[in-house]
Amino acid sequence: MLLSYIYDILKFKKWEILSLLMILIALKWFTIFIFQPNVHHSIELHKCPVCFGTSACNYIHEVDIALRDIYSVFAYFFGIKNVFFGVFNGSRVVLKKLAQNSELDEFDRMTCEDEAFSDVCTKSIWRTDYKINVNFRELVEKEISTSPVRNNFNGLKLCPTIRHLNTLLNNVYYNERDTDRKILDVYIWVLTVLNPEPLVLQILSADEGWPVPKYFGACGRIVVEEYIGLPLTAYYNEPWLRRAKLASSLLDAAYKFTYKNENFSFYLTDVSADNVAVDSADNVKFVDLENVIVVDKSVTPTERLTTWNQLQVNTEDFSCPECLAFSTTDICNHKVSDHNYYAICKKKKKTILWDRIFLVVALALHTYVCLL
Repeated sequence: MLLSYIYDILKFKKWEILSLLMILIALKWFTIFIFQPNVHHSIELHKCPVCFGTSACNYIHEVDIALRDIYSVFAYFFGIKNVFFGVFNGSRVVLKKLAQNSELDEFDRMTCEDEAFSDVCTKSIWRTDYKINVNFRELVEKEISTSPVRNNFNGLKLCPTIRHLNTLLNNVYYNERDTDRKILDVYIWVLTVLNPEPLVLQILSADEGWPVPKYFGACGRIVVEEYIGLPLTAYYNEPWLRRAKLASSLLDAAYKFTYKNENFSFYLTDVSADNVAVDSADNVKFVDLENVIVVDKSVTPTERLTTWNQLQVNTEDFSCPECLAFSTTDICNHKVSDHNYYAICKKKKKTILWDRIFLVVALALHTYVCLL
């Protein structure tokens, strides 16, 4: 009798229910159609050469950045970082403008108000006869230098010397080997000023085993990167063994950034769970590489301080889990620093999600390997 009663209610309401479902479906597709992100509008190719590059322009139109899920809808409508999600050749990708709109507008204003940059002012739309009289290579060197005069240690920094800058950027030059060198220097300068992540992703190529996303290229003021997966914050409540595996992967990444390259060590200065993603094999990848200190390990004896061969140990207060205090000067004055381990372990309560016993054992094992 109860089932019959329920059936009668549903039968009476079925048209209302069907109508509501049809309205919801129509509203969904109407929203997707009307607010479909326009990748061509975001490219701003007319602002080149004061842009990120043109290596992806031949296929950027093939990237589908339709609003496919709640996360991508939220990022598109409410995100302020200009990060979009799409699909290219059947694989998910991330498109980034590398800065907020206000920061890009301020950068354009700066270049157009400075007479030295008049030839590349972004108001000079569709110009192709650029006469680049500014030495952008020198500007790049100033941006990545850790000179105390600049008092700005954000972004990509190379120390204690910048003599081997060409070696550091070797992959960038190879990837852009068909680009005029003066134009390429402009691209590199723009990235060092706004966000050097594309440079770092090429220096630390994913194809060479670095724990970072694969970099596909740039078109105007959009770069295309591999989509790794959900951020580390999505794994807080996973079983202990899985969290232990993620912790081990984090320590392995710390080892690689510090020791993998024989010429340079790479120290990440903005480590957080939001900046780390987990791939399908439970390997962690660092997806925000805007702030990196690069230490040149090939300095001459005359350039070395007495502390050079001593391990730089960060002794800052460990009691504050949200604090990440470090000294750029101390890191740059030592061939090897424990900064990457310190940065990861400092965030242990909210980032690596392990027990104290596992932390001690895992860190001891990695330290032992480093000393071999």
